[in-house]
Amino acid sequence: MAEVYRTGARAGGNADTIVIHCSDSRFQRHFQEFLEKHLGLDNYGLLAVPGGPQFLTLVDYLPKFSWVGWRWVQFLVDAAPPRRIILIAHHDCLWYRDSRFSLHRGDVFERQVGDLQRVRKAISGRFPGLAAELYYARLEQGEASFEPV
Repeated sequence: MAEVYRTGARAGGNADTIVIHCSDSRFQRHFQEFLEKHLGLDNYGLLAVPGGPQFLTLVDYLPKFSWVGWRWVQFLVDAAPPRRIILIAHHDCLWYRDSRFSLHRGDVFERQVGDLQRVRKAISGRFPGLAAELYYARLEQGEASFEPV
């Protein structure tokens, strides 16, 4: 019989925050630490996909990506109405470096910040009253820094 792993007890209840960030494995523990220790979140709805919130901007270029992404966000909003949404982009994002997923060329940082701002604007239009917080993460020598956008 397989060994069973059990976690410690945690506070329950509905999440009042949705988080969308990239699924890049280099950043996962840093994202979690930032969310839990710095922002004080212990229970949140999470969407972690390549490129993070950028998939919500692809209405014209990859409409199926965008459609599915907005459906996921709508599901999380309906399941446990949040009071805020946290959007995180990060330095050296492999998704942004791959030219198949963007019509825009130029500075990746500027594109990421622009995409974060476009998603915030779309969220305010679709979900009035839902506050969106934007962050950009950088990884240097094994440590991550997060700055508000």
